[in-house]
Amino acid sequence: MIQIQDISYKYGKKSENVFDGLSLSFDDGKIYGLLGKNGVGKSTLLYLLSGLLHPKSGKITIDGREPRHREPSLLENLYFIPDEFELPNMTLRRYVGLYAQFYPRFSHEVLESCLQDFELTMDTQLNALSLGQKKRVLVSYALATQCRVLLMDEPTNGLDIPAKSLFRKMVARHMQDDQIIIVSTHQVHDVDSLLDHIIVLNEATGEENRQESVLFDASIADVQRQFAFQLRAMSDENGEVLYSEPRPQGSAVIVANSLGEETTVDLELLFNAVVKGKVKK
Repeated sequence: MIQIQDISYKYGKKSENVFDGLSLSFDDGKIYGLLGKNGVGKSTLLYLLSGLLHPKSGKITIDGREPRHREPSLLENLYFIPDEFELPNMTLRRYVGLYAQFYPRFSHEVLESCLQDFELTMDTQLNALSLGQKKRVLVSYALATQCRVLLMDEPTNGLDIPAKSLFRKMVARHMQDDQIIIVSTHQVHDVDSLLDHIIVLNEATGEENRQESVLFDASIADVQRQFAFQLRAMSDENGEVLYSEPRPQGSAVIVANSLGEETTVDLELLFNAVVKGKVKK
């Protein structure tokens, strides 16, 4: 379990707070979507969870241990795919030979399966790859580590449409029951079918105008119980509509789920409704 308790963080003495009293929790066996506008701190939060940044106040624990201490027993169960990265001048086979030993649960079978799906080999020269190919390698390697905590920052950036579909299938196929996967992304359509839980971060403000750090924090199941997502004729919008957006076929709307019928969550529609204050949880 991951617990974030009232943390604050900013990059410099003169900068604004990125977080000001943020509290969250993440449970085992779930895939979390970390959403928010540019600049709200999605990437920063992943760096804090990995221990590469330290909160100025408050506390983060993963299974009772603080990532800021960078203990080997925690790091061997945590893997982070950042949005920006470089890969070394070596083959994937050499890379695995050097670094897989640091992850006790590393599965060569999972790695081979992912590489085969992505049409890559162990003889791939890492520094010669395109951005999309590098993402394929890192996703495959991350899943093969079978770490308890996987942090992914924009994992589908650079992937083409077939690779994005493969990404979703791989994560669903290889996720372990005790894992926590946190995906920070703007590409909500790439991951919406994967997610178990949605978190939307808010922009931090100063003490004089302090706002909630989290705009939305709910499981997909709770969203489906509370709201219904429908496509209606534009003339059929009425007072029960909580939020709507025009679509070529009419209006995509969110209404209260008064009938108790489960509908597919339109994650982009939900996100826009949340940031505009039309839907709260």
